Amino acid sequence: MPVIGLTGGIASGKSTVLKVFKRMGAVIIDADMLARKAVRPGMTGWHAIKARWGKKVFHKNGRLNRAALAAIVFKNTAERKALNAIVHPEVFRMEKELIAAHQRRTKKTVIVVDAAVMLESDSQKWKDAVVVVAAEEKWQLARLMKKGMKKRDALARIRAQMPLREKLKYADYVVENNGSLAACRANAADIYRQILRAQRP
Repeated sequence: MPVIGLTGGIASGKSTVLKVFKRMGAVIIDADMLARKAVRPGMTGWHAIKARWGKKVFHKNGRLNRAALAAIVFKNTAERKALNAIVHPEVFRMEKELIAAHQRRTKKTVIVVDAAVMLESDSQKWKDAVVVVAAEEKWQLARLMKKGMKKRDALARIRAQMPLREKLKYADYVVENNGSLAACRANAADIYRQILRAQRP
């Protein structure tokens, strides 16, 4: 059962590609979901964040205030690295456990790990191949602003991530998404078929 890492910048269309892969039979592991689990009240990550940033990044009920924390880390590289150093190890541990569990069940499908910061965290090292969803900045910006984000905030989010040209250096497969939703879905389906062909003896 091959393990494929799927990544791409914010508003690149990664969720669309993921849905296509799932519909075509892939088993999905959502690294963002694991990251959310890692910072639930009482978890190791939750305690570490509270020790680093204090009550200002938490709601009164004890849950993490993601907007407050994002306002800090997306504007400061050192703060973002500090957060990653807390969350990533927990995510990696859970991710590896899930991969092993799926591989024990069957060898007849593909595991796709959906991880926006896979390359930044160097977790592509235990993937068999990397798929990058590629969208130019103007498309990312337009999609974020369409969702109601201010241009300044959208650009900050985009530019806080690894540049696309750097991501492409790690890519075994590239899904282009600089156009319509239909075109993205077609490109994704074609890439998944390529992945399946590559696994055949």
